[in-house]
Amino acid sequence: MTSAQNSLPQSEERPRASFRKATTRGRTTESTAKELNESLCAVIINASTCLRMLSADPPNVEGARETTGRAIRASNRAAEAVSWLTAFPDETDKVIPTATASIKHVAQEKTEGTG
Repeated sequence: MTSAQNSLPQSEERPRASFRKATTRGRTTESTAKELNESLCAVIINASTCLRMLSADPPNVEGARETTGRAIRASNRAAEAVSWLTAFPDETDKVIPTATASIKHVAQEKTEGTG
């Protein structure tokens, strides 16, 4: 068998492997984007509800506290969704770890009452 015959299966396998990798990355990115969108929507809804509860007469402080907790959990889910993108590193993903750390840092500051 010649070297050209030996290299044929390998040359056919490379495009297939690249296609599978791209397909997997696309599905993961789509799923991550959906989770991120849902989590951020939950943060916005809970923040709006919290403001409404605090603006009531008398303010519903306990309800606002519970709603804030839900917003924090949703923001943590969003941060986790962003961190999933780092599972498939390439040149375009270098900013993702910084974004994840920033989201978690802000949530931590808010829960500790320093922000």
